[in-house]
Amino acid sequence: MRLTSLLCWQLLSMTFIALSGCARAPIGFWSRNRFNQQELRHGPWRVYLDAQQQHLLNKGRYRHGREVGRWRYFGATGLPERTERFHRRPAGLITLAVYHPNGQVAKRGKARYLSTAATERFFWFGEWRCYDEAGLPLPSEFYVNGIRTGVPLVPPGP
Repeated sequence: MRLTSLLCWQLLSMTFIALSGCARAPIGFWSRNRFNQQELRHGPWRVYLDAQQQHLLNKGRYRHGREVGRWRYFGATGLPERTERFHRRPAGLITLAVYHPNGQVAKRGKARYLSTAATERFFWFGEWRCYDEAGLPLPSEFYVNGIRTGVPLVPPGP
């Protein structure tokens, strides 16, 4: 009885090893940069600048080929360049923060990603709050369909 269970265990482990060697990416919940059955990016995702995986360029999560949740992007110095938060509803809404080279926030605002069969479009919209390199607030910028305007979209209320 014990011998057959040991043989079954060995056969199962050898099958797993053989199958994992044929896969495009590592298999398991612990692995990064996986693909689903349709060969779309799925799960945690990290991109490194070097082969030793010491210098992280960006990290985030895919769900069946689409970015979800919070993504972080880093520069060559290791300081953050920008962060993006992909919202579930409304679809295509993204909250961004862009950073100065010293790591302080430069701008915060919203963007939209629209995808149709004919075209894909990314643009900033609404109020973008701006900050100097010391973190002190500057006058806000306003965007309509990705074009910067000099006036607020909605006049201030009483």
